[in-house]
Amino acid sequence: MRHHAIRCAMLGLSLVTMPALAQGVAGDSPLNGGDRVSAQADAIATQQVEPLLQQAEQAVRQGRLPLANELVERAEALALTRSTIAGTETQPVTSGPVARMAEARAAIARRDNSTAAMLIAEAASLSRAQGL
Repeated sequence: MRHHAIRCAMLGLSLVTMPALAQGVAGDSPLNGGDRVSAQADAIATQQVEPLLQQAEQAVRQGRLPLANELVERAEALALTRSTIAGTETQPVTSGPVARMAEARAAIARRDNSTAAMLIAEAASLSRAQGL
C-alpha cells in the first residue's frame, strides 16, 4: 500500500513539472523573449502590418532581437490572415512579404542584424505594395 502511495505521489509530481519542462530553458536565443517581450509588443498596439515591420526594423537596429522577432511574427500572422485565399491554407508561402518576414526571422535567429533589417524593410515595402 505504501509503495502505491509513493508511486502516485511521483506520478503527480511529474505531471505538475511537465509543463515547465516543455517550456524549455530560457537561454540567450533571440527567439526566447518571454512575457516581457510580449508585453512590449502589446504596448505598440497596432493591427497593421507595415507599422509592425517598421517597429521591428527599429528594434533590430537597436539590437533588441527578441522584440524584433515578436513584431515580425505578429506582422506575418496579420499578413497571412489577410492575404490567404480560401483553399490554399496548407500551401506554404514562398514569395512576397510573408516569405521575406520568414527570412527575416531566420536572420534574427542567426543574429544577423543587417540582413534582418534589410529583409524587414523589403517585407514592409512589399506589404505596402500589396495593400496589406
